[in-house]
Amino acid sequence: MPIDGTEYSWRALEYAAALAKLSGGSLVVMTVAQKELFSTAVFQQGDCLVAQIGDEVLDAARAVLSGSGVSASYLLEKGGNIAEHILRAEKTEKCDAIVLGSRGFGMLEGLFKNSVSQVIVENADVPVTIVK
Repeated sequence: MPIDGTEYSWRALEYAAALAKLSGGSLVVMTVAQKELFSTAVFQQGDCLVAQIGDEVLDAARAVLSGSGVSASYLLEKGGNIAEHILRAEKTEKCDAIVLGSRGFGMLEGLFKNSVSQVIVENADVPVTIVK
């Protein structure tokens, strides 16, 4: 369950938590902080804060899941290709599925940008759910 602090990733976390609770499963929650963003970063979009980086976003995920009854482990990856980190975690953590938030690109724009979600869908060995 990759998160990046955006509204879409929080929706995906809630969805993944509901699935885990229904199935009796657990979550692996991860985030990938890019080198230029290793320090904590929060920015505002409209009326809400939508991004936190590194430990901050994982701490926020812990808070969201606390009291939910869902067991979770947390991974912080630093730098590199986000999709590669997610696909590697799928294998090393023996995940049964991947749930991630959409970035909201249209189909044509997403094709040109080679979005993380597109790379995950094309290369994952498990079912992938993209939450809008």
